[in-house]
Amino acid sequence: MKSQLLALLCSSLFSLPVLAHGTLEAAHGGVIVEGKAITAELVAKPENLEVYLSNHGEPMNAQGASGEVLLLSGGQKATVKLAPVEGNRLSGSGDYQLAPGAKAIVKLSVPGAADEQLRFSLP
Repeated sequence: MKSQLLALLCSSLFSLPVLAHGTLEAAHGGVIVEGKAITAELVAKPENLEVYLSNHGEPMNAQGASGEVLLLSGGQKATVKLAPVEGNRLSGSGDYQLAPGAKAIVKLSVPGAADEQLRFSLP
């Protein structure tokens, strides 16, 4: 009985850090990845790529931020520069294709936060 109680207590303690940042929900229909200081949602559209920034569920101001997306899709590699648009959104467009199972590496530089490199797997 004591060992079962101890196991339950330990599993509860180990799950707390997972809940520390709350639930990650894609507010814009994209894919979310959590970095050290930045949580990013990548929305990949045929005409542009958008990245929404947040920290602990709160939108981060994208003004002064910069970044790029390295997109690996359909056997092709493309780099798309990101620039702030409004609020917490960065956007960029370029010559790329979107294929099922595409991978993306997003490099972000945001004032007041450490630079981040986040990896995404697109549906």
